[in-house]
Amino acid sequence: MENKKSLYREYRPKNFDQVAGHNGIKEILISQINSNSFGHALLFSGQRGTGKTSIAKIFAKIVNCQNLNGYNPCDNCISCKEFNNNAHSDIFEIDAASNNGVEEIRNIKANVSLLPSFSKYKVYIIDEVHMLSNSAFNALLKTLEEPPKHVIFILATTEFSKIPATIISRCQLFNFKKIGQKDLEQKVEEICKAEGKIITKEALNEIYYMSDGSLRDALNYLEQSLTISEKEVNVEILKKIFYIATKVEKLNIIKNVIQGNTKEIISYFEVSNNQGIDFQTMTLSLLDIIKEIIEVKLTQDYNFLSNLTIEDFNNFNQTDIKIMFDLADNISDSYTKSKNSNISFQYILINILKTVSTKKLISVIEKDKLTCSLPTSTINWDEPNTDKTNNLGENLKEKSFELNKNIVSQEKKSQDEKNMNNNFSVKNNIQDFFKEKDDSKFLKLQMKLLISEAIIYKNIIDFTNDQIINVLVGANKQARKYYEEKFERMFNEEVINGNSKFIENFIMFYGSKITASSEDSVILVSDERTISKWINNRLQKPNIRKQIYEYFGKEVKIISLDKTRWSEIKIEFMDRKNNNKLEEFKHIDTEYFYEALNKKDDNDENQYLKRAKEILGDQNIKVVN
Repeated sequence: MENKKSLYREYRPKNFDQVAGHNGIKEILISQINSNSFGHALLFSGQRGTGKTSIAKIFAKIVNCQNLNGYNPCDNCISCKEFNNNAHSDIFEIDAASNNGVEEIRNIKANVSLLPSFSKYKVYIIDEVHMLSNSAFNALLKTLEEPPKHVIFILATTEFSKIPATIISRCQLFNFKKIGQKDLEQKVEEICKAEGKIITKEALNEIYYMSDGSLRDALNYLEQSLTISEKEVNVEILKKIFYIATKVEKLNIIKNVIQGNTKEIISYFEVSNNQGIDFQTMTLSLLDIIKEIIEVKLTQDYNFLSNLTIEDFNNFNQTDIKIMFDLADNISDSYTKSKNSNISFQYILINILKTVSTKKLISVIEKDKLTCSLPTSTINWDEPNTDKTNNLGENLKEKSFELNKNIVSQEKKSQDEKNMNNNFSVKNNIQDFFKEKDDSKFLKLQMKLLISEAIIYKNIIDFTNDQIINVLVGANKQARKYYEEKFERMFNEEVINGNSKFIENFIMFYGSKITASSEDSVILVSDERTISKWINNRLQKPNIRKQIYEYFGKEVKIISLDKTRWSEIKIEFMDRKNNNKLEEFKHIDTEYFYEALNKKDDNDENQYLKRAKEILGDQNIKVVN
């Protein structure tokens, strides 16, 4: 009895047209094939199961095909037939996880000088290349840089950060991102039909969320579902096997948040946790539902509905959009912080309850504000006096003015009290800092100031990839050394010297590291996104910038990023560099740089529309009158 092939092996694409997603990468490779000018070394990096090895094999098959059909292999020549039978003598697939020593690489070096047996090229596909030892990487360097004309290397990795820079600089870089929802669902549905069954739209959505953009994972989920389904794969079957939440359950969570039903929310989460539901998957699909609600509420365009029906959306048509934004913020925050940990259930629940609590608090404040601000005298609507009736319009204007005046006065008083309390709290925290002798006092003060200032900074200061990469283009070791020495001395006792204003303005930098510097620009990387956002917001204050300029001895532009954003920027930078797309370094005046950021944040655009664009992207927002 022969074992049945897994779906991802059975339906592995045989040409570029069958590959799901990655249109940009396919376009580049096809262009190189058509012009017969492709690199001798390619590096494919990205998440597992997104098609790196499949595209590598297709590329190897194409470059050796003797009768190309456009950019697709003919499948009839000797080379194609040998490849299809897994017996091609000139295409080598090497697993670096199990062949990671220097001897294996030396064998490759010894063989590359030999001509192909019957093909045009010898192609070496090295999978999981990050697993090679340092000695093996060093042995590969020279061969990778100047291989014989008949040799092509294709390296694939899921951990780009572990590849030495010397290897990266010798390769054309291709970054494989997660497969988009539309492309992945289309491929899963296509394979499901080929297996003689159908799959519901909701089940496709859930498989996408579970797979997290990996087609191999998605096909594994589909394969398990097909074993117990008769004619249709639906969400109930997925729930039995993978313990996922249905769309109805997720809609009920949102409804209970809006209605403030904390007991129902807690009960659902407790029961679901006992059933073993995957809360990470549930969170992603919950965010997607909230995204659709926000999109339609902002644009009144029902075409944005994909997971929801119009009837589903109508349940939230009258809901305040601010609640949806707050819920999205809290859920995404809980997903990020609890990913791949054993506290996801507790943290996600707490953040959802935080939304309910905030909503109730705002309602109480608004109610109290109106109660306190109403004037003591009111209009007697039953008064028959003609003069009073004639002056009704004037009376309403006066009362309305008094009401608004009282509300504004109360808000100003409340804000003044907040500022006074905040300043008092900051002074106390700094006094405590100078009393403590433990090194942890730096981190404690940083956290206290961050919490005390959290409500002050509402703008989201963000930098484009072009702005950040411009610093990298102008970066040099001498400038980096200068700023690093300044940073290393920043928190020495002789520098601080009891200066409370200095420690208040500079404590935000504690724990951050310089990753690149040009003459007047610095890129900082912080462990937490919250810290990097805080730094960028504080730098909008001219008085803080002035003290920073004095300390560094020059006007300096500081860009603070979290680790995730920095990793993305490195890949983008190397991609542009390897494809000769880097622009020349542009000098930007420092104060103009900060003023431009302020102008961008201080425009009159609706604050909710701005937040929607940040979350959903400009291309997904259409404003209608």
